[in-house]
Amino acid sequence: MKKIYAVFLSALLFTSCLNDFLDVNPVSDIATSTFWQTDNDVRAALNSIYADFQTNYNKNSGGNYMTWFEMRSDNFIGTTVSSSMPTFAANTNKLNSSHASADWNVWYKSISTANYALYYIPDVQGLTEIKKNNYMAEAYFLRAFCYFNLTRIWGNVPLIEKPTLSLTDVEKPTQSSQVQILELIGKDLEEAVKLVDEGLNDVFRFNPGALYALYTDYAMWIHDYDKAILYSGKLMDLQRYSLVKGTEFGQVCADGTTSENIWTMKWSYQNNKQNWIIYMMCRTSAPQMIPSEGVKNLWNTEEYQADLRRYQTIDTTVVYASNHISSPNGDAAIWKWQPGERVIEANEKYFPFYRYADILLLRAEALNKQQRQVEALELLNMIRERAGLSLKTMNDFTQASDKTLAMEDAILQERQLELLGEGHRWFDLIRTGRAMKVMNNYFENYIEAQTSDVCPRFTEEWQLYWPVYYNNILENANLVQNGNY
Repeated sequence: MKKIYAVFLSALLFTSCLNDFLDVNPVSDIATSTFWQTDNDVRAALNSIYADFQTNYNKNSGGNYMTWFEMRSDNFIGTTVSSSMPTFAANTNKLNSSHASADWNVWYKSISTANYALYYIPDVQGLTEIKKNNYMAEAYFLRAFCYFNLTRIWGNVPLIEKPTLSLTDVEKPTQSSQVQILELIGKDLEEAVKLVDEGLNDVFRFNPGALYALYTDYAMWIHDYDKAILYSGKLMDLQRYSLVKGTEFGQVCADGTTSENIWTMKWSYQNNKQNWIIYMMCRTSAPQMIPSEGVKNLWNTEEYQADLRRYQTIDTTVVYASNHISSPNGDAAIWKWQPGERVIEANEKYFPFYRYADILLLRAEALNKQQRQVEALELLNMIRERAGLSLKTMNDFTQASDKTLAMEDAILQERQLELLGEGHRWFDLIRTGRAMKVMNNYFENYIEAQTSDVCPRFTEEWQLYWPVYYNNILENANLVQNGNY
């Protein structure tokens, strides 16, 4: 594999594709013997990880983001079949190890930099204790974010916690279990909580809100509802976030700096060129994904027709033809990042990693699991009220045979519409145990019912994860393939 086990002692490779909002110009081929000496060195190193995220999500013409975070769910229909952008393959459970998005190396480049940071920052001179601690918190946070995504996408992945400081440190790692990866993430987040400077609030990089949002997301993944409630509460206690008006819903993506944005990936066309992540989802000319008929039909129900999010997310005038799966109408592409018109190549748009509505709904889900339905309902209704919808009452759930399950269904349905295109639906389905049932139904009653395509059914857990890229296995014989890919 392409040296996920880091670089040699003589070179620490940082990317040069940084945003205009970053404070320090990047450098490349930095010798570790002369680097990690000053505040600027640390800032440049950590900044390079954010640039890695831009590269990682945008790679393969946005195919990485779309196929990792969106196309495996029932939210969208994939419209092409190719090695570089397997949106249809991801959408129909036909992934294989040759797809370019199966390569996890950019995540490990970020992890390598975070490992160096954690090793060297304690000895950097001239930093105040507060700044040094916050840099350490940032490195722990960024490493946790990388591993959180790696293990949700691939399951068992290599676990690398230390930098490569000498030739004897270079190794070809094996995969660790998801349990081990999740344990490290928890430890990293705990360390970050101890060290974070709560006075900082830069929406485009690490801040305490981003830390508490990631911790909430992680806690929900491992079903630790007490911690999800604790850290979503800490985020709310910062008193920095609020929901935007329903008529301004589209700004949370188009702007990225609203009162609702917690942590956002910034984009500069001048520095970063085309934002494929958004452009390929939102253009009229051959979009790579369009909302599924199930999503469109849900928004056409009596309950949701008045939804203020609706006309700011999809083109409500588009009618789906009977052959829309095989011959999709480009106008059906979402326009969430620029409501009312289509995104063009040169647009500078922002991608929200975390925003307030997401965390409120996760908190509602955790409260519901703890039988605190009244509190959960209050949060659910905050989202519905912003959307201009009628409020739910406890009577909507008390008649159900399983009140907790019925409320969870309502929360997940709200998340499906609220967060469409933002990369949450697939992981919501996995962590709530719904992925196999929902997707098999999607295959049988939608894809296969309207086309001649036959979709392999989800029957085993390994199918929920991506295959390991064939080239990574060729270059590291210690790796094993996921399941029967």
